[in-house]
Formats: sequence, C-alpha cells, structure tokens
Amino acid sequence: MNHRESERDDLGFGMNLRPHAWPGRLIAVSGIDASGKTTLIRYLAAELKRRSIVAKRFKFPSRQLKETALFREFDRDRQGSLERGFVDPFGLTLVLLGDRLLALRNQVRQHLQAGHVVIVDRYLFTTLVEFLLTEHSAAERHAVWTAAALFPRPDCYFFTDVPVHIAADRLRDRGAEEAETVNLSEMSMRAKLFREFAVANGGCLVRTDIGLAHSVSAVRDQLLALDVPRS
Repeated sequence: MNHRESERDDLGFGMNLRPHAWPGRLIAVSGIDASGKTTLIRYLAAELKRRSIVAKRFKFPSRQLKETALFREFDRDRQGSLERGFVDPFGLTLVLLGDRLLALRNQVRQHLQAGHVVIVDRYLFTTLVEFLLTEHSAAERHAVWTAAALFPRPDCYFFTDVPVHIAADRLRDRGAEEAETVNLSEMSMRAKLFREFAVANGGCLVRTDIGLAHSVSAVRDQLLALDVPRS
C-alpha cells in the first residue's frame, strides 16, 4: 500500500474525542488481525457477567454494510479492488465511519442510556489506520478527522498488541484466507499506527502473547478504574 508520510503528519494522532454523557460505559477494542481481540472481548464479557453487570457486544462494520456489493468486493480482494479503482479509499473510509456512527446512534446509545456496558470490536481506529495506509490528500485527511471527531470517547480503549510474526502464525494456524497473502511489512505498519493511536488517546495496550495472567491483570485494573455500577 502507498502512503504519504508528510500527509500523515499534518494532523496528529490524538483525536480529542468528547466523552459521552450517559450512565453506561463504552469499552472499545482495536488491533491488527489475529492480535487477540476476540479472546479479549470474550474475557471482558465473562468478567462483567461474573460481576452481575449487563454487557452488550457489537462488532463493526455492521452486518448490513458487509452484505453490500461494494463491501463484499472490497473484502474479497482488498488490495486489488483499490488498485483497479473499484473502491475509492477516501469514499470507503467515509462509508465505514458513517456506518459506525449510525450503529452508535441507533443501537449502542440506547444501551449506554440504560446504564449497560457496551463492548465494541473495531470501534474507530481500525478505520483510521486503514485510511492512513492508502494514498490520500491533506483535504481528505482533514475530512476524515472531522468525521472521526463525532465519535464519543470510549471510557476504556483496549489495543491488543502482539509481534507481527506471531499474528501471522496465528492466521496461518487458523487457515484464514488472509494467511495466503500475509505481508509482514504492512502488518508492521498497521501495528505501529495502532500503537501511536493508543499512546495519543490514552488507550491500554494489552500484550496477548506473554501469558493470560498479564492480559487478565491489565484488563481487571482498567475495569476497576471504570467503577461500573452493578445491575
């Protein structure tokens, strides 16, 4: 993928998102493929259930978007669809952000208003990372950052983090289609961008390759800090 370092620098990684005003708690999880997001989310849900706390889970993008011809073609051959011009990366980024905002306002908000904990997989920074890995203009970057500023700030943001060779091995072990076209250089760039977003936005980096005890400790500390009310 092509990217322009100079245009990545014209706006910082800190998003200055505004907190939501509802009694519930918003927990977001991001990270490269096979970095342990699903495992972490399952643990979060189980831990909250153990504490008798209502937790709802969402995964972005929405099922409705995934069923569109545009997204199916992009998901089938991401790099090819970009190179052929079938998908415009700027336009697709706006579609992905709009899909997430729609789900937040039509589905997630009601649970936060009810005082529930909402766990979102691939909340915001996944889309921003993918956008930064494509060629784009300063005006497009500004438009994307303006749209991203509409997202409420999560009460807790977990970034799953593993060395890219371990993530690649996990993909191969799964037999996932992505394993056939693993590009360690691209994975490394994605991981670097996620780390930069985590640091700039107060996220919690969770290493998922150095033992379950480490991951559990990091997650429990963050949950305790949230002061989540019990049902």
